[in-house]
Amino acid sequence: MSPRQLRRQRARFRRAAGPRCFLLILCFLLAACGGIHTASTPPAAGATSDTLTERDLPSPTADNPATLSSSPSQPSAGSAPVAPEPVPPVAPAVAAPAGQAGNLAGNVAGNGAVAPAWRPLAERLAADGLAGPRVDALLSTLAATPSQSPMGRKMRELYMRRFFPKPPSGKPAPLYYKGVVTEKNARLCREFIAANPQAFALAEARYGVPPAIAVSLLFVETRLGKVLADVPENAFYTLASMAVSRQPQDISDWLPRLPGYERHLDWFAETMPKRADWAYKEVRALVAHLLHDNADPRALPSSIYGAVGLCQFMPSNIAVYGADGDGDGKVDLFSVPDAVASLSNYLAKHGWKPGISRARQHTLLMAYNHSRTYANTILALSDLVAQPPASQGAAAKR
Repeated sequence: MSPRQLRRQRARFRRAAGPRCFLLILCFLLAACGGIHTASTPPAAGATSDTLTERDLPSPTADNPATLSSSPSQPSAGSAPVAPEPVPPVAPAVAAPAGQAGNLAGNVAGNGAVAPAWRPLAERLAADGLAGPRVDALLSTLAATPSQSPMGRKMRELYMRRFFPKPPSGKPAPLYYKGVVTEKNARLCREFIAANPQAFALAEARYGVPPAIAVSLLFVETRLGKVLADVPENAFYTLASMAVSRQPQDISDWLPRLPGYERHLDWFAETMPKRADWAYKEVRALVAHLLHDNADPRALPSSIYGAVGLCQFMPSNIAVYGADGDGDGKVDLFSVPDAVASLSNYLAKHGWKPGISRARQHTLLMAYNHSRTYANTILALSDLVAQPPASQGAAAKR
């Protein structure tokens, strides 16, 4: 075959084979694409994936603030700083409607059942003689899982104090709390006494504490009942959560906020049970109080570590110093008569008597709260409250 004929035969072969090759390549491509799904297409039934998607991650909550970070050594966005910070006040808790105990927003065990997380607490209470349907009903009002925040806050506070102490500032402590000792606040206190004359008169007659002292203490503690809580959790949930948080893993969301915590796990393991035991004693006292007064634990806004009422008593102090100021047979520290009577009873049992010296008054107020600034502020505000209205302006200017 001549070279010319050979070239013609090759050309005819290419024209005939071209469509077949194209079809063959297309078949291969279709077969390969059939086993692929994209990010927007769900995998076939039974298919598995080794990748971690956003759906696999827990949603951030108040008790689970941690988010993923590309650098484990840096705090994630939105996490709290390691240094303790003030907690803004929140609105007072509102009592749940009757018949809804154990069914708060669907986030409790319900039906009087005690969630598994609280069974160790229930067993410990039972060993101390606090058991039965009424105790179970109280425990069933708790969220299904403990909050990490109460113990987490306490351990952060202790950790920073122990391992990262702040050097002395060299500045003297303030004489008074800022913005408290003012004519305006004294007027509010006088109006509060005028609105509750019998409560203050009976407390003074029974315990010897002047109305000006009692009302000034209430103002410093809770702004006369306007600021009853520092945290979202109620007192029962706060203290119960602390009581069952005994191991470092119980505050796993808080540990990453503490630099170098891995080197001090032994310290956590030693310290946390002590704080949990302290909280248990307060829980035990609170349960006894709730049973005695048939009170709703959800209507107990509290301080950061469980103090309650206008006068901010820890639960263990209620049985010792709580007083019934209105004669209804209960000690309700959220009522003015009982709060005034209880704080006055506390001071009286520590030695307050009519006519004691200014220095002795200062000492007894420090027994209520071991702070010189606290005692100074109450005494100075009480001076303004006790003065006739006409002379308050001149005194405040001094």
